[in-house]
Amino acid sequence: MMKTIKFLFASILSIFLVIGCSPVKVVIDTKSDADFSNYQTFKVVHFVNEEDQQAQKYRINQMNRSRIEQAITSNAELHGMKKVESNPDVVLLWATDVDIEKSYSSHTTYTGGAYMGYRGRYYMGGGPTYTTTDVNQYYIGKLTIAVVEPDDEDMLWYGQGQKDISGDAGKAEETINLIVGKIMEQFPIGSLEQ
Repeated sequence: MMKTIKFLFASILSIFLVIGCSPVKVVIDTKSDADFSNYQTFKVVHFVNEEDQQAQKYRINQMNRSRIEQAITSNAELHGMKKVESNPDVVLLWATDVDIEKSYSSHTTYTGGAYMGYRGRYYMGGGPTYTTTDVNQYYIGKLTIAVVEPDDEDMLWYGQGQKDISGDAGKAEETINLIVGKIMEQFPIGSLEQ
């Protein structure tokens, strides 16, 4: 009996930790009249607009590009879809972006001391005061996946995952799989096969 209670407690605690510590923020949008029931095949395409291409903005290295495309392919196949190179039912477009965000924190240091004044009250003594402001810069990686009909280029579904990627350089594959997995949990085509 006691082992069962401990196991249940550990299981519930694990679930709360996983849910509470999810570092990926996901935003989803679906076209209201979209019917996903007839889509069975897909093609994965990396989208970069012309301005970004010319400015070489949001360049992604070949290893990470392959990782993203493999993660999208694997997740789509878990939903019962099949990857094809020509005449797909839908195109899965993906794009990346990085936002640089800053946070500020200020600390004030008083160098004067307290002294006993008139009638036993404490007063601050004279002395300089120093304020230091720290600027912390961090990077928010964004991955967007869209379901688009190839014939009329009509966007049917859109999912974007965001995560603080500062310090994740050695964990690229793990981070990519996490973000793609969180987005594709809400993928509207097929049902998730385990």
